[in-house]
Formats: sequence, C-alpha cells, structure tokens
Amino acid sequence: MDEESLHVRYLAVIAALLCVLIVGYNAFYVPDVSLTGITTVTDTSSASSGEEYIPRSPESAGGNVSALSGSNAPSSIVVQTGKININTATTQQLSDGLDGIGEVMAKRIVDYRKQNGNFKTIAELKNVSGIGDKTFEKLASSITIDGQ
Repeated sequence: MDEESLHVRYLAVIAALLCVLIVGYNAFYVPDVSLTGITTVTDTSSASSGEEYIPRSPESAGGNVSALSGSNAPSSIVVQTGKININTATTQQLSDGLDGIGEVMAKRIVDYRKQNGNFKTIAELKNVSGIGDKTFEKLASSITIDGQ
C-alpha cells in the first residue's frame, strides 16, 4: 500500500470518528431548560374588563363574508357575556366552547336547530338527544339564544 492511500484511509477513519462523536453528543445531550423565565404578553388594549374573546367565523357572526374581507375587517370578535349563542354557533364553536360537549353532541345541536328552527328558550336544548337535566344545568350559564 502506498503512502498516499494510507493517508486517505487515516483521514476517512478520523472523519468517521468525528461524525460518530458529533451524532452521539447530539443524541444523548439534553440541555436543562427552565420554563419559569418564560413570560407571555397579551394585547389588552382593545378589551376592557368583563369581556372574553370567542373566535367566530364571519358566517356565524351574521355578516357578509365579502364585506369583511377588506382592510377594515375586524381582527377579532368580542362577546360581552362570554356566552355562546346556540342559535348561531357552529359545530366547532360549540364543541370548543362548551364543557362536556364534544363534536358528536355539537353536531346533534346544529342538526336539531336545522330541523326545528332556532331555539326559542335555552331549555329547549334538552330536546336534543343526549342532553339531559344534568348536562343542561352545566351548560345553562354558558349559553344564550340572543346576542346579549
């Protein structure tokens, strides 16, 4: 074996060892990170006390989608009471915003509303299959049938 090919083999072995060392270091070294120093900043300039942000699509807000798509479109919709309107809420809004209501139950609520028209009272929600007195009692303070 000539001297040049011997040097090439030495360099290849050294490169392989360095690669193994780097990969091993990255695979087994986990830095200790403290999450106590992390702070979050929220913009409270547009919200006053007692308001809660509930995201809604333009369709469920009762607005014209094309009218909201310009530069004057609101960046968020704030509901004063924090209650979810069961006459206008989508399946997603119901399942995300109400405790104990999953996607299946939210779909039943929307389907009931489509078949029977808007709810006239919040107690009418008990007519939806799967919502009994106990579930209704948990939901009553979180729902509304008007925008107030």
